[in-house]
Amino acid sequence: MLLKKNRTILIVDDTPVNLGLLDAILSPDYLIKTAGSGSEALEIVRLMPPDLILLDVMMLGMNGYEVCKILKSDPVTSRIPVIFVTSLLDPGDETCGFEVGGADFITRPVIGVIVRSRIKAQLALRDVQHALEEWNTGLKRRLLESVKKIRLAAEVDMTTVEDHGYKLSVKLLSGVFELMEDEFAVRSLAVSKLAGEAARKMNLAPEYVAKVRLAGLLHDVGTLGFNRGLPDKPESELAADVLDVFHDHPLRGEALCEADEDLEDVGLMVRGHHEDYSGGGFPDGLKGDDIPVGARLLAIAAFIEHSAGSVSSERDEYALMKARMNAGIQLDPRLICHFTMITRVLYYDAKSSGRSGEVEVPYRELICCMKISRDIFNAGGALLLQKGNVLDESGIALIRRNIQENKSPETGVWIFLCNTYTQPHQVLHTVIV
Repeated sequence: MLLKKNRTILIVDDTPVNLGLLDAILSPDYLIKTAGSGSEALEIVRLMPPDLILLDVMMLGMNGYEVCKILKSDPVTSRIPVIFVTSLLDPGDETCGFEVGGADFITRPVIGVIVRSRIKAQLALRDVQHALEEWNTGLKRRLLESVKKIRLAAEVDMTTVEDHGYKLSVKLLSGVFELMEDEFAVRSLAVSKLAGEAARKMNLAPEYVAKVRLAGLLHDVGTLGFNRGLPDKPESELAADVLDVFHDHPLRGEALCEADEDLEDVGLMVRGHHEDYSGGGFPDGLKGDDIPVGARLLAIAAFIEHSAGSVSSERDEYALMKARMNAGIQLDPRLICHFTMITRVLYYDAKSSGRSGEVEVPYRELICCMKISRDIFNAGGALLLQKGNVLDESGIALIRRNIQENKSPETGVWIFLCNTYTQPHQVLHTVIV
């Protein structure tokens, strides 16, 4: 880790007083460069890229948004974090700033503690991104080298060598991910365990089980380096350009395996783990048995892992219930049963005082057919939905609108856990009281 004083901050503002104030706040800890206009800033960045840019929004000539857009369009400067400094308070201005690639906003009058804290956070995030990108760059080389070493280690039957090679690769990558201890690593390990154990219970060949475990570790490797710092939003709320990049990540993951034909099956599993069983997934829009069985297992495993991680209690039963609700739509209904035991083992909370039969679900995770276990009221105390109502699309829209209008995004909705669920055509229409 570099010392703070070795980090360079470029301050861009056409008002000398503002430049002087920020310089005084930051110069004890960082090397400071200043620019009085957008064009001057671009020249400085091209000659000697800084570690971070503090960019005034309202300037004569090019404004801050225009400068940021130019920086983000150039591969050489696109990774430099940009923090906008502004007196504007309109939420639309923040939206515009994030759309052109800004990392954060600081409003005037600036406060030293806040400025230093925001800069420290963005530089720390940049360090993590660099470390992950370096790890991702070397991942293919290490993976292929491990397979090659297995081949050269002994002159035995090729099938045995390949099987051992996959197992060693799984062990190697699992150890690396355990050392990483970040969200990506935890999710990858969980998906690998879930899918691999389900494949074993299906009595698939040992070599194929090993491939499924390896594909589970690699299923989202294509997201490394581009989605760090993105807001935690469902796909439906992502900007079009971000969504396009996200939809390409299975292809980037598959490309990791293309250099060796022995990893072809693993690559196809990674490529297909976002295909929907009923069609309409990505990247190829495959349907049913056209999706490789390993990819269908990964899809269920990733779905269960996400569902279990979205609630704080009853994680195992909630994840299984939600998977059953998506059987035949997103997930292969014939394979879900193989995940029951491993899900309960992996997500059972031994510290829990007992099963309550209900769980608090984030409003973004609600789907049709869930049954409300507690009355839902608006901010004024009026009853919106009664206990026992089964959610349909209009009910979910009502809940989301109410939560967003009251600016309480952390609010959850209590629903009943059940082993069976109401079919969509039997869902009760929402009654607003």
